[in-house]
Amino acid sequence: MREMDEQNGSLISLPAVIFSGKISYIVNSFEGEFHTHKGVIDLSKLKSLNYGDEIKTHLGFPFKIKPFSPTDFFKHFRKGPTPIMPKDIGAIIAYTGLKPDSLILDSGTGSGVLAAYLAYFNKDGIVVTVEKRPEFARIAKKNFELAGLKNIHLILGDIFQISKAFKVRFDLITLDMKDDDKFIPLAKDLLKTAGYLVVYNPYIDATRKVYLEMERIGFQEMESFELVKIDLEHKRVGTRPVTRVWHSGFLVIGRKID
Repeated sequence: MREMDEQNGSLISLPAVIFSGKISYIVNSFEGEFHTHKGVIDLSKLKSLNYGDEIKTHLGFPFKIKPFSPTDFFKHFRKGPTPIMPKDIGAIIAYTGLKPDSLILDSGTGSGVLAAYLAYFNKDGIVVTVEKRPEFARIAKKNFELAGLKNIHLILGDIFQISKAFKVRFDLITLDMKDDDKFIPLAKDLLKTAGYLVVYNPYIDATRKVYLEMERIGFQEMESFELVKIDLEHKRVGTRPVTRVWHSGFLVIGRKID
């Protein structure tokens, strides 16, 4: 039985994904024209369709419709700086016990992949993300618009200066930035009691520096680790590992108890 989305009166919800073979796009509007490599789609026609149905371009090429998944962030977002990988994002969400009504500070927005995942699973909360470089902030802003995320507030500027203006305390703070160890004392002050700090770093020496600083100023329940994802290749002759990217980065996680 097909149920209408209460907000838009459509049989599908936005954002949605249209795909043809290995090519796919995120759509987040029921109005206007959407240009693809196989022609133009009239988005108003989506309202009468359901997941699994086809919609054709003006040239007659069919695209199927499927529900949006947060995995589409990593696939469809425009990349600028190297993003945090989904395996590491999953660990951040799991190890901090992210709740759907959290107040989160993310510093070092980059392409916005981490902030997008945090916002998606934090539907009743807010993600404040800070990026120092204008060119990265522009990429992230377009990515957030593409995903239709309304609970992200992107701030352009230096977190060391911006943090002085915060009058709230956060449930979770994530850092993927230069001078991360220098911001740790400020991060602790900005956390609620029992809040988590997560620092992502691609370099092992910098990770050690972060860990020791967090330990020094009293973070508890400390963890520091690297996650390695090994893909498997299945062929008629057998199965073997095939890994294109071995190392991505290290995570340090700590909790403010007092």
